[in-house]
Amino acid sequence: MKLTTKNQDPLNYTEAKAVLHRIGNQKPYFSLTGRVVKDGREVTSGAIHEEILEAFPELEDIAKLHLSDIDGKPMHSFENGKYWAGFTRWEEANSKHLASLWRISENRARGLMHDALMAQLWQDGDSDTLPETLLKDFHDRQLPRWKQEADNVIKKYNLELVAD
Repeated sequence: MKLTTKNQDPLNYTEAKAVLHRIGNQKPYFSLTGRVVKDGREVTSGAIHEEILEAFPELEDIAKLHLSDIDGKPMHSFENGKYWAGFTRWEEANSKHLASLWRISENRARGLMHDALMAQLWQDGDSDTLPETLLKDFHDRQLPRWKQEADNVIKKYNLELVAD
């Protein structure tokens, strides 16, 4: 699917391209990219979701699935979720990023992070598996919802597989 802004001005427009992309033998994934042309010159391109959504707000559902696999599962979903929840030594917790990654409300992300932190503080011994298990259980319960979101977008936009 490829869209351009409705004004069709050949010198000033925004273009969006949504596909299910497969590279080699990997599972297909959603991709939403675009470009902005002003005065006949490309001024920006790539995964420019802010610009794309300004021109095509109806593509918000595809933008949310960008880099998720064909089943709607975000890329490295559990590992990145654990990272944004603050359970690694490399990054402070960030509920906004966790909410965006797992496509949940920021309030829900904060609550989940709080529950995991409380589990970590109150666990017996030196095991660190309880907070991880709590996050993993929540993550795994999202799989059917993510699949439904992906199926809905594929059907809505009649997305076809593009292979390299």
